[in-house]
Amino acid sequence: MGVASKLQKLTLGTVPDPGPSVGFRPTASTARAPGGAQRSAHTTLINTRWGLCGIAWTQYAHSMDPAFLTDQPALLSRIITPGLSALRLRAKLLNSFPAATEVFPDTSGNFCPQVVPAWFGELVGVLQGYFTNALYPAGLAQDYCHWSYWHPRLDRSRLTPFQEKVLNIVAGIPRGQVLSYAQVAQRAGNPKAARAVGAALRANPWPVLIPCHRVIGTSGALTGFTAPGGLVAKRRMLELEQIS
Repeated sequence: MGVASKLQKLTLGTVPDPGPSVGFRPTASTARAPGGAQRSAHTTLINTRWGLCGIAWTQYAHSMDPAFLTDQPALLSRIITPGLSALRLRAKLLNSFPAATEVFPDTSGNFCPQVVPAWFGELVGVLQGYFTNALYPAGLAQDYCHWSYWHPRLDRSRLTPFQEKVLNIVAGIPRGQVLSYAQVAQRAGNPKAARAVGAALRANPWPVLIPCHRVIGTSGALTGFTAPGGLVAKRRMLELEQIS
């Protein structure tokens, strides 16, 4: 069971809307994926109160192969949380997605709706809201970013079955609670796989949506956080969520 802590009363904030935009850069040329699917990678940076977040998504074109058919033509591939300069953040995104094209907002900071996914405004709202502690009403332990909404919008093509199982478990840890690596391993059906759980969480492509920072050592120690800022960022995120 999770280790619950008393939640402090918080104020529900308004989720920002990217709004209309007229300025954008051309999208990437498509690459041929297995089964005849065409896909292209795109990245962008968004501002939060803690600094810049990096986002990458994969745009899928039509495919006759059922294995690549999806009702979500654009799937979220990566989130990089604040803590890096713009230069280092771009380099990290390009290292993972070498052929990606960066999408830019206009001079007002708005993105053209024709070149970002339908869920993009929702994601910007989640990330900006999270890093201002503005998404949660008083006493609510359930995250705003409901897993049922985001799960079909994630590009899980790079995950192993074990990684996906671990991330699904961690996605269900409510705000205000934590699990140990051993507890996650037990829920994944392999009590001796705590180290493998740690490896799966180090590769978590979607921090915040999948709150890997809510997994701690059995002793209560904060360990194993590879996002920008390391353990300092992990502690800060837990403190943001009122976990003692």
